[in-house]
Amino acid sequence: MHRLPVRLLITGLVGLLPALGPAPAAAEGIGFVNMERVFAQSPQGQAAQERLNAEFGEEQQTFARREQEIRQMQARLERDKPLMSKAQLEKKENEIKELIAAFEADFAKIQEQVAEIQREEGQKLLEPAQEAIATVAKARNISAVFEIGSFDPNRAGMLYFEEGAEVDLTQAVIDALNAD
Repeated sequence: MHRLPVRLLITGLVGLLPALGPAPAAAEGIGFVNMERVFAQSPQGQAAQERLNAEFGEEQQTFARREQEIRQMQARLERDKPLMSKAQLEKKENEIKELIAAFEADFAKIQEQVAEIQREEGQKLLEPAQEAIATVAKARNISAVFEIGSFDPNRAGMLYFEEGAEVDLTQAVIDALNAD
């Protein structure tokens, strides 16, 4: 078996490099996007919130009044408890329990409707947001973007990253969505 001299091999490989073309610049850094803020501050997200307010604003006020009435009844019961007979007390407690159960059942129905609309509106915004994120990341030469919540924007569920190495892209994504 014939071995090529190492020098000849290296010279040959180096000679091939220009033929391969320039190496693409490696992306650097990591970024993060607070999607809650994107949904809340983008025109599409604000339109979704307006839709929810228009559809459920009155019901929200009705639920707030009902809740206040129940709290007032509970406060009166606590105040009048020493003066009530056992039968009166049981009757009033049962009445309040029934009101609470009805309130919770009605509220759960509305919450399901709200959640469905939020899902629908979120799906409408997801694709444009992902496109905006990709555009911003490419423009800033970011190699990885993580979604974070408002709970801890500095850690975002990451196991480790060097302090200051992250880039908050949230506002840039919102601006990109506003431009569309």
